[in-house]
Amino acid sequence: MITLKKLTKVYGNGPGALTVLDNLDIEVAPGEILAVTGPSGAGKSTLAQCIGLLERPTSGQVIVNGEDLASLPERRLRVARRRIGTIFQSASLLSRSTAAQNVALPLQYLGVTPAETKARVAELLERVGLAHRADHYPFELSGGQRQRVGIARALALRPSVLLSDEATSGLDPETTLSMVALLRQLRDDLDLAVVFVTHEMDTVLHVADTAARLEDGRIVEQGRLVDLVTDHDSVLGRALQPRPAAAAPAPGSTPWALSYDSRAVPADWLQRVSAELGEPLALLAASIQSIDGTSTGTATVGLRAPAHQAAAAFARQGLHAVPVRTAGPDPVSTAVPRATEELQWA
Repeated sequence: MITLKKLTKVYGNGPGALTVLDNLDIEVAPGEILAVTGPSGAGKSTLAQCIGLLERPTSGQVIVNGEDLASLPERRLRVARRRIGTIFQSASLLSRSTAAQNVALPLQYLGVTPAETKARVAELLERVGLAHRADHYPFELSGGQRQRVGIARALALRPSVLLSDEATSGLDPETTLSMVALLRQLRDDLDLAVVFVTHEMDTVLHVADTAARLEDGRIVEQGRLVDLVTDHDSVLGRALQPRPAAAAPAPGSTPWALSYDSRAVPADWLQRVSAELGEPLALLAASIQSIDGTSTGTATVGLRAPAHQAAAAFARQGLHAVPVRTAGPDPVSTAVPRATEELQWA
């Protein structure tokens, strides 16, 4: 388990001091993946560095398995740091060392015997699906394979906490999904507490159990993923919900933008609303997914019915509904004011 209490990082002194992290409280349980996201300059990189103790917090605590690492002297900190494995944006592999040699580095540094090192490296490369690439050099591996070697190296010292700092950035979508699946499997198999720092909102949906939004050094929103995406008032929840381009409604129909606003939206809500209103509903677009067994998502429909009746009918099915203004080239985007504009993250 990892717990951050009142974590603060300030650079400089006096009037020119810059507070990058401001009293953060975060807890990640064993077997849980927390995604931390936010705009550029929000403090994500500094947070990752403070969790890994590459940067000393100005104040506050970084507690791993009950011990406050931030308060330890340097000698004890070097030992305690082994509890946190880190995967970086670039795998940072030694170019003149093979995959196996790169994974072996932390073990060799600690003086583990060659026989034990060989066995541990073979186990780790097998776990990340690269046993057959053990003797290949980084330039002979794809980007995704290099990151898998980085994961294996991060696990070499059997950490209880895994920190992923923009580890999927720059990977193609298929490789990213493969990496995410591997992280979730490792989380389950090894009961890891994982902190996944990213700006990629699509990836958050696939990897996280919980999520937190960092803004100007503060956690402004956090919670279980399913709670965020079923709360239409959640800025983070809206940003996590993809809204595909919708087909044009039939003449005389009003397009409505819908989002799941409940954990109990029935699968046949389209038919139920149509039957209640006595009008057919045209499904113009939809993006529905399951999170923790709960259906969530967004949809756009077209129908002919008075606005107040339609809104009430949708609400009875657990759907938040907004009529779409049809002016402009992209009518759907106007239905969720600044849902994406509020989070122009890079």
